[in-house]
Amino acid sequence: MTLREQTIGRGLRLPYGKRTCVDNVDKLTIVAHDKFQEIIDAANQPDSIIKRQNIIEIDPQEIIGQKEVISSVSNIEQKFEEEQKKIKLITEPESQQKAQINLDLRKTILATLPELNNAVTNVNELTKAEIKQIAVEKIKQNIFSAPQKSLFAAEMIREVEAAYESVVHDFVQNIIEIPRITIQQSNEVRSGFKDLDLDTRNLNYQPVSEEILVKKLREQENSIDIISGKGRGIHDSPENIMVNELMNYSEIDYDEQSELLFKLTRQAIEKFRTYLDDDKLMNVVQFHKKEIGSYIYSQLMQHFYFEAPSYEKPMVKPFTKIEEHNFSKYTKDSIHHFTETITPTNAIPNKVFSGFQKACHNLYKFDSKTEKDFAVILEQDRSVLKWLRPASNQFHIYWKHNSRQYNPDFAVETKDAIYLIETKKETDIESTDVQEKAQAAIEYCKYATDFTIPNGGKPWKYVLIPHNAVMVNMSLETLVRNYEYQSG
Repeated sequence: MTLREQTIGRGLRLPYGKRTCVDNVDKLTIVAHDKFQEIIDAANQPDSIIKRQNIIEIDPQEIIGQKEVISSVSNIEQKFEEEQKKIKLITEPESQQKAQINLDLRKTILATLPELNNAVTNVNELTKAEIKQIAVEKIKQNIFSAPQKSLFAAEMIREVEAAYESVVHDFVQNIIEIPRITIQQSNEVRSGFKDLDLDTRNLNYQPVSEEILVKKLREQENSIDIISGKGRGIHDSPENIMVNELMNYSEIDYDEQSELLFKLTRQAIEKFRTYLDDDKLMNVVQFHKKEIGSYIYSQLMQHFYFEAPSYEKPMVKPFTKIEEHNFSKYTKDSIHHFTETITPTNAIPNKVFSGFQKACHNLYKFDSKTEKDFAVILEQDRSVLKWLRPASNQFHIYWKHNSRQYNPDFAVETKDAIYLIETKKETDIESTDVQEKAQAAIEYCKYATDFTIPNGGKPWKYVLIPHNAVMVNMSLETLVRNYEYQSG
């Protein structure tokens, strides 16, 4: 690493002894190779000869203390918050009141827009005259139904009409058009056995002597069979005895599979009848019922099927608002720019980051260095139009029999598609939980695409990326090409 640093250091020496303000002259280009990420990480270390500033080194013990909760709102709501601060600085009361009314009306318009997703098929239809009229009527009802009717209600309605297109424009520009879909598994889980005929070639059990039979039964303290003479005292049929034995297996449901159970036991009994009389047949069934039951069960299991819960067809609404995050942070800790290097890396989940240009929120937290690096990729990739880290109630994707809610790491919009993206430790990708969540996400993407494509929208795709593939010199296109998830 020292040699690489020295080599880069020589490249950083300015050819004219000072900056020329000509980008191609002042810039050093590092050709990407398999050590690219290692170089970048090393360059950001405090003792690096390449970079000795813009580095944040954190001792977790230094910031242990009081925490506070902060909210990360959508960009348009952040814009309103900044405007609210400016209004408070207005000293002339009448001007301040007018500005406050105007802002409150635009907030009301913004809050009304998600209620219109029943009346449109995509966000662009919000600007239609008939949709605008629906929105104005909703707002008018709120104004006139207020406990204290405003003396300026008519004027307020005119201002709503004048401001509507502007608010819709800001709304459309600052959201990813996320369909509101609830992905739930049906409660029905089907399992059982496909029809089969019993292979009886190895059913060749022989009767035992009466003495051995009695001795064996006495050793089985839990047995309720009472044997006297040659099978006398047993009043049940051999078929019923065998079906009763098969019911001890947890996979066998008598109510659902009784017909198949009796079919197979009859086939077994028919085989015994080819070489045994009735007394000896009962002897064989009584003494060897567990072995015979196991024989039949083993063949049943070769024809066992289990159908995982299917997903119910959901109702789809074309869009929803961008939900806000609520984070905790140490009060004494600052908010960091997302490009800053945080050491040690296990402190990253405790940090709040800002500085995003393409994200739909103003602040984010990351669970790992991988997620933080992926955010860097999204910010610098020209193909990315918008992205977000979904809040806990942004998506309604349920899995594990609807007991768990899945929130993907990222939603990313490009010119041609919208992606749900999950970054995961490579060794965890094949785990049951990760695969079940992926399947639920695939269902969401399927229903979203089925709705958006006929209505002028973009297809949705799911991407599951191993952590060691995320390097800041990667492009989103490459990662999508290599790791787009295909339902198995």
